[in-house]
Amino acid sequence: MEILRVPPYPVSVDIEMPAASTSYSYKVVDMADFSIITGNVISNINKIVTINLPSSYDGDYEVQVGTKKEYYSLRRPYVNPNTKGTTASEIAEYAQHEELARAIIDAVSDEEFYFEKKVIETTGVGADYLPIWDKAKDVLKVYENNVLVWDAANPEDYEYEYALTDDGTAITIVYPDAINKDESAPIMLPSSNTDLTEFHLSYRGFPKTFDYKVVLEVGYPAVPSDIVRATQLLVEDISCGKLDYYKRYIGSYNTDQFRIQFDKSVFEGTGNLIVDKILSKYSKSITFIGVL
Repeated sequence: MEILRVPPYPVSVDIEMPAASTSYSYKVVDMADFSIITGNVISNINKIVTINLPSSYDGDYEVQVGTKKEYYSLRRPYVNPNTKGTTASEIAEYAQHEELARAIIDAVSDEEFYFEKKVIETTGVGADYLPIWDKAKDVLKVYENNVLVWDAANPEDYEYEYALTDDGTAITIVYPDAINKDESAPIMLPSSNTDLTEFHLSYRGFPKTFDYKVVLEVGYPAVPSDIVRATQLLVEDISCGKLDYYKRYIGSYNTDQFRIQFDKSVFEGTGNLIVDKILSKYSKSITFIGVL
């Protein structure tokens, strides 16, 4: 079930329970990083309990109250339906059209315009940088070899601060003093023991073979203004019935036996040329890391 992440916050859900005026334990699981919120709640006289969902990010949540489980998808709309109507029916109709327009944009664009938590599991490369691929905004947690070494919620509890580089392409450790960071792993040449001592290299940063799990903020803290406008255009097309393909993609038409030929663009785009031009700005030549 999709719930719109719009003010007022926090976003809540109502769940019907077997009994009225009864205390239930509940658990909310964030399916992004499997963090858990627990508590107790009392059902009202209508057997309804109200559970608040974490509302800072778009995401999927498992809510368990007593023995009852429900699953919810919390998503920020590209256009807030509450600003596009004055009555409940007008708002509900716009919300329905906005959900369809947003689904079309998400299907066509190489990017989705949400703000989420994302977990990345990777290994160190022996440098002072841990490369990342996503459009990250902040580092929330870092686990090194399954040990929590950074939590942005309690920064004073950790020896080092982990942060994004200024260009957002990697994670690095923040050092208070001047430091010449290693951009690549040092070259290790085999050597024999001497009569005096053995040389040992002390790693800093992200050593090779070390396992890392990183929880990031990724995506768009606010919906880009051009995507808002593109969504509005699609909602207008949907509400007016302008997205009927037969009105837009006929390449040729013969009255004898009604031979109709559709242009190949019937299988591409959103159905609105202006919206397609806006979305072309967000197209990517490479959509995932791989070897050519």
